[in-house]
Amino acid sequence: MAFMKLDNGELLKNIRKFAKKNGLTLAEVATLAGLSASAIYSWKKHTPSKGTLNEVAQVLGTSYAKLVGKENHGNAATAVDLKKVIENRKNRFEYHGQPVSDEQLKIIRNVLKTMFERRQS
Repeated sequence: MAFMKLDNGELLKNIRKFAKKNGLTLAEVATLAGLSASAIYSWKKHTPSKGTLNEVAQVLGTSYAKLVGKENHGNAATAVDLKKVIENRKNRFEYHGQPVSDEQLKIIRNVLKTMFERRQS
């Protein structure tokens, strides 16, 4: 894949948008991604590594491509670990505009767990 020049302004706007959607501050996103609380704010002046952005994308329940605003650039999309997203208690979920209750989320976790345990057998 060719090097993609990132627009830091668009990157920060997208991170803020996904953080707000997940009810998180930028400091919380950074901490959950294993960064210092102020790391994301420093990206106004320098671009983080793709690995760092992948970690932030996973915390936010999105892909690298969506996070950097390059969704339609070939193979730029990175898989998001669904288990990490579902297990992150700070994430809130909806389905077709309806909130997913804690009980429904528990059922979803159990279905996924059972489905993938059977697949490994």
